[in-house]
Amino acid sequence: MSLSKVIFVVSIMASFLMLVASVIAFVIHDIGYFWIMFALMVVSILQNISVYKHISTTDEPVKG
Repeated sequence: MSLSKVIFVVSIMASFLMLVASVIAFVIHDIGYFWIMFALMVVSILQNISVYKHISTTDEPVKG
């Protein structure tokens, strides 16, 4: 597994944790923190889409 794929997986996990933080902030009525985490989550998801497109179109040499 290449380093770019490892970073991609870690980034997906971070997006999920931002979603959890957003839900918790919404439940405890901390609206400011909710919007900040929601915005960061959206930006992270957009970055993940961009990275996924790059990873899926990049031909990596086969190591034998």
